[in-house]
Amino acid sequence: MSRRAFTLAELLIVIAVIILLLALSIPAAGHVLTLARGAKSISQLRQLAAGMSLYAADQKGFLPAGAYPAPPTPRIRWADAIWPYMGVVEMYLSPQLSTGDLSRMLTPFAHDPTRSFGGYGYNYQYLGNGRHAAAWAAPYNTPFHARIGSMLRAPASTLLLSDTDGTKAEQIDNASGQTMQSPWSSNGVYIIDPPLASRSLGSLGSRRADGGPTSARNYGYQGGGDGVLKGEAGATRSSSGDPLCRATPSPRSRGKVNAVFLDSHAEAMDPGALDDFDGDGNVDNGWWNGLGRVDVR
Repeated sequence: MSRRAFTLAELLIVIAVIILLLALSIPAAGHVLTLARGAKSISQLRQLAAGMSLYAADQKGFLPAGAYPAPPTPRIRWADAIWPYMGVVEMYLSPQLSTGDLSRMLTPFAHDPTRSFGGYGYNYQYLGNGRHAAAWAAPYNTPFHARIGSMLRAPASTLLLSDTDGTKAEQIDNASGQTMQSPWSSNGVYIIDPPLASRSLGSLGSRRADGGPTSARNYGYQGGGDGVLKGEAGATRSSSGDPLCRATPSPRSRGKVNAVFLDSHAEAMDPGALDDFDGDGNVDNGWWNGLGRVDVR
């Protein structure tokens, strides 16, 4: 009995179908990988939040500072403060960092300068700011640590950690004339800043004696310029000041910002929503200030 062989045309058709199926499957595989990395990032943020909770439990409810005064070098930061409760260095590194991110966003641990963390930022303006110096006038000459329950009364609405982009600027950014690197700076890669610099709560916008809110100068390299709330000084709409000097939450999870809150719940949020607690179209610090209120900074 004779067997019919494939013709050349049939073989070409089969090969074409296989190539088409492969072409269709590669984007799908990439999409699945993106989703998996996003889910892993959310899981890591939850575990970091658990470390923060354990730290606070041992410190009578007080949270760590974003960064502590130097020395030592590398500087002690929030990642080092909660290290005893974590112990897994990979937990601190976002799986969603691009090659470009990795080249500028890695910060060495103080306890082990050969290892680095990166991609996640801490809400230091309202939760803990250790930047200070003895020469600064009160209240800027003492570290600030927020306390759960007394200062922070809305844990489900208080941003703890999220993806961060760090800061980027090419301009004089403070009174001493320090100039940032362009186009990106390594400053602030371990923190996130609210859309409006804090004013009457938290670290009061700056730890510098001369760093009170003004319309002419930024708050050091973090916090952006001085924004205003609707109604302040006759303003008809609130503004976020200078976004270039802000350590901005990063929407690297398919256009969303992976974030974890003080009550340890985590979610991917629209970056605009993080800056507009009540959804009225005006920026506010409602998700940041520990009170869930849009009328205070």
